Amino acid sequence: MNIDCNIDGSVDVTGCKLSVYPMSDQFATIITDAIKQLNSLELPVWQKTDMFSTTYRGRQENVVNIVKAACQLTYTDSTHTVYELTFSKGCPGDTDADHYLNEEITPIKLGKALPNMHVDCKYSFYAFGDADYMKDIEKIVNMAEVKGLNPEGMHYATKLSGSVNDLFDYFNEALSYAHEHIHHYVMEVTISVNSPSVSSN
Repeated sequence: MNIDCNIDGSVDVTGCKLSVYPMSDQFATIITDAIKQLNSLELPVWQKTDMFSTTYRGRQENVVNIVKAACQLTYTDSTHTVYELTFSKGCPGDTDADHYLNEEITPIKLGKALPNMHVDCKYSFYAFGDADYMKDIEKIVNMAEVKGLNPEGMHYATKLSGSVNDLFDYFNEALSYAHEHIHHYVMEVTISVNSPSVSSN
């Protein structure tokens, strides 16, 4: 098993592992219906669903678009739902998706409007193989301020708040910056919608 970090950045594939947790008795239907709707399309990415999550790998913009659509498809009014995302680029294990890098950027077309719901998010960005990584992380956090996502520092993470469209636009910009400046990175993200904790604060 190769566990060496690909610090030269030669593996260009962007990956995201997504897990969805609807706080609903209908959680299984909510999740499987969304997966079926996405699988009905000819998605320009490598994908695999297991008992924990669905993993998407390929061109960065396509991965971000598909993960965003998955979050929107599993959104239900008044249902508290949590999304766990792990974005990564530069890992040697992503080489089997190399052929998807030549795919064009493909919008998700499902024949219906997807919700632009309000989201709360915490995320942590980790850079590997780079000694002077703090300046890049600071730049990435500042990009969220420009996007109007109101970044707030918290222990071990940064909190964001705004629309799902703005959040994933920011993710795309942040990952593009990371692609240019960081050889291997991981971004751990937790997104929450309709949380009772917000109204109780």
